[in-house]
Amino acid sequence: AGVAGVAWGTRIMPIRALGQFGTTYDILQGVRYAAGLPNDSNTVPVQRADIINLSLGCEGSCPCGSQSQQVYTMARNAGVVIVASAGNDSSPLPDDPAWCDGVVSVSAVDLERKLSWYSNFGRKTDVAAPGGDMSVDKDGDGLGDGVFSTAGDDSSGSIRFGYRFSQGTSMAAPHV
Repeated sequence: AGVAGVAWGTRIMPIRALGQFGTTYDILQGVRYAAGLPNDSNTVPVQRADIINLSLGCEGSCPCGSQSQQVYTMARNAGVVIVASAGNDSSPLPDDPAWCDGVVSVSAVDLERKLSWYSNFGRKTDVAAPGGDMSVDKDGDGLGDGVFSTAGDDSSGSIRFGYRFSQGTSMAAPHV
C-alpha cells in the first residue's frame, strides 16, 4: 500500500542526519551529501536533491552559525532549495537552520490558517503552512487537529511503521 501526499510525483532521498546523539555537524554532512557536495563519506548521490527539507532545529532561539551558513550557501549555489522549520518556541526569532540566509523559514498555521500558538514567527520567517494543533478539535471529528502523517515507533527495540497525528513546524515545512 502506498501513501498519497501533497506531492504525488516526488521522489524522496531519505538521509538520517540525527540519531540518538546527532549534532549540527551530522546535519551539515547530510546537507552536503544531498546537495552533491564533498562530504565525509566521499560519495555523492547519482542525482543531487532539488529540495532539502530540514524539519529540525535547536532548543530555544539559535542564530545561524558561520559553518552552517557556509554549507547552506554552498548548497544554494549548487541549485538546491533549502526549507526549514522555524521552531516551536512561540518566538519572533526562528531557530537554526531556519535563521540562516537563503533558507526558506516555515512557520505553522492551524486549521483556520492562523499562526499556531507554538510557532516561531517574525521577519526572518518566509512562509506559513499547515502545522496542526493537537490541543483543539475545530473540525469536530473527535480528534485533535494535527497533521496526519507517517511515523515510526522504535520504543520496542525494532521500528514499527504506522500513522499518527502530530503538530509543529516540522509538520509545516514538508508542505512547502
